[in-house]
Amino acid sequence: MILRPIISKTVVKAIIPLVIILPLLNVSKLISLLIFILMYWVMVMAYALFKHAHTYEVTSDYIEFRGLFGRGMRLKYWDIEDVLVSQGLLARVFNCGSVILITSSKSRQVILISGGGGYGVRLWDVKEPWIVQKLIINRLRELGYYQ
Repeated sequence: MILRPIISKTVVKAIIPLVIILPLLNVSKLISLLIFILMYWVMVMAYALFKHAHTYEVTSDYIEFRGLFGRGMRLKYWDIEDVLVSQGLLARVFNCGSVILITSSKSRQVILISGGGGYGVRLWDVKEPWIVQKLIINRLRELGYYQ
């Protein structure tokens, strides 16, 4: 199964502050306002493309993470200690969320999960995160790594 982060939530998250800030800006300087909006959307789109470049492949043997430049890391199931889902309000609306894999090894770290001294990797804003979590936990149980 190949997974990618959801981009539509990112675009909506960019629209909300813009709608709040625009009425507060000086519209008498139209050129400055247009330049600001253009720069804002260029940065939002760059971030969205960076996010979209990430892919996650869930197989029966490992979970592979690939980033912007295609460099990847494979996480074997025996390195996974727990599987959590993080889902905010907007993520619930878009039926996406982050699946966090708590790992047993610092060397398998992609993203440091702060606190508790643990390490983990994150499948960032994937569609139907609860189903992905269940799929991974079921595979961990089949392999005897999860109670």
